[in-house]
Amino acid sequence: MEALVFTAAFSQVFLLGLNSKILRDDKILAAAITSWLITISQYGMVWAVTNAGLSSTSYILWAGMGGSMGITLSQYAYRLYQRKR
Repeated sequence: MEALVFTAAFSQVFLLGLNSKILRDDKILAAAITSWLITISQYGMVWAVTNAGLSSTSYILWAGMGGSMGITLSQYAYRLYQRKR
């Protein structure tokens, strides 16, 4: 279940960070698609919270690691996307 919480937090924060960059550059279609993916990842996060059965400390640890890695990698992913354009 720790991996589930980590993955849910990672994907949610990754997509939120990526969407922020996409919106800044006024990429409307990409932002709309990313917003749908954010909705799906947020559902996964809520599901993970209600079903993981982790202690508060364990949940915060795994979600925090996933989120911090997600935001960091979203920055690098966007840089890579920009270089290819």
